[in-house]
Amino acid sequence: MREDTKSALSKASLGAVILLFAAVAFVLFTWWRWGRFVTSTIKYVVESLASHSGISTNLLYAIVIIGTIPFFWAVGEYMHGAWFWLRGLGPGLRLYKSIHGMIIVAYVGLFFLAKFYVSRDSLAYKYCAVTPEGIKTFDDPVKDPVYGIQSEPCSFQQIVEIRRTKNPGLGPQRITVRDARTFAFFDPVTHNPRVWYYKSPDGEFEFFDREGFDPETSAPLRAIDQQTREDAIRLQDHRAAAEQQRNQIAFAAQYINIGVSRHPGNSQIAILILSNGQSPFPNLEEAIRQAVLSRGLVPIASFFKPRFVEEGRAEKLFSGDWGEATQFGIANRIDDVLIGNASSSTTDSSEFLGLITTNLSLDLKCLDTKHESICGIQSFAASGAGYTKEDSLRNATEKMRPEIDRFVKALRFD
Repeated sequence: MREDTKSALSKASLGAVILLFAAVAFVLFTWWRWGRFVTSTIKYVVESLASHSGISTNLLYAIVIIGTIPFFWAVGEYMHGAWFWLRGLGPGLRLYKSIHGMIIVAYVGLFFLAKFYVSRDSLAYKYCAVTPEGIKTFDDPVKDPVYGIQSEPCSFQQIVEIRRTKNPGLGPQRITVRDARTFAFFDPVTHNPRVWYYKSPDGEFEFFDREGFDPETSAPLRAIDQQTREDAIRLQDHRAAAEQQRNQIAFAAQYINIGVSRHPGNSQIAILILSNGQSPFPNLEEAIRQAVLSRGLVPIASFFKPRFVEEGRAEKLFSGDWGEATQFGIANRIDDVLIGNASSSTTDSSEFLGLITTNLSLDLKCLDTKHESICGIQSFAASGAGYTKEDSLRNATEKMRPEIDRFVKALRFD
């Protein structure tokens, strides 16, 4: 009797231990199963959204973990009882009969909406169909519903074309380099190039803000280097010098005849007579021109324009200020300048009625433009009579002509 009792107690103890181990195993398996359900669900959602959006996985994990608290609470409340534990969540009408099931359904729908939203620009995962209206994209390999064209995975060229349609600024953009000496062509930290360029056949540079292809020639752009930077600086200096020369020529054209240029073997002499506000002295200029011709030289009476005289620049040159001559590049066009300051006065004869006497004076200088020096200077004076001012002035000029001829013949032109 005692042995039977002892045997029954042993069997009962063994059964209790087995049940305890089974309960522990059930609890551990349940924890493992639902723990795996939680982690695998979160991981799937995060990886799916990250791959289609490019958003940081750390940020997505934080959002999903916090945002799905109501979802997993609803799953836990909904999945009670051994039957549901064995059967799993699964779809079914019962989901729509409780608040917990409705929360689960809402989260599933929210996931697909989020996936649609973040994958709008994930062209690498889409399918393209080239139609007469352009490239159309689809989420699945379906046919275009209008033209019936089968869509295929979007190629790189198709993705670029779609992106450029939505963003015209896509690709390399031209940049303006105003001063190649001071422009930051390279990153100050990494020393990597920050500019790409295309060099045209005529040596001109076009600069861009990123690598790619020239939009006009489709030639590949090259990263800037030190040699190219130096070439750009030299080209810039050449342009600046050419621009400065053009500006100087345009400025000089307002005061001198830029059509005149020096010719080796032919000395060119510019002639200018100032009249101190009086009427010009064409006969006097003609007398000087004839004297220059007699030396076998080339006289130029129209080299200086009226503005050169009106603005007082001729007076400065006559007084020895060579700044004007240097500024206009006179030495590059003529060899010498015969510049004079003439004045005249008239008197009426007391003996002969209507007879007019003109007293003509001239201070004449020869200026060597090459050496910026005076090559001769002389003052002249003569009187002439006539019954008109023009006749008396002409006669006075004729009397002065021999002295002018002697002065010009005595000059030593280089």
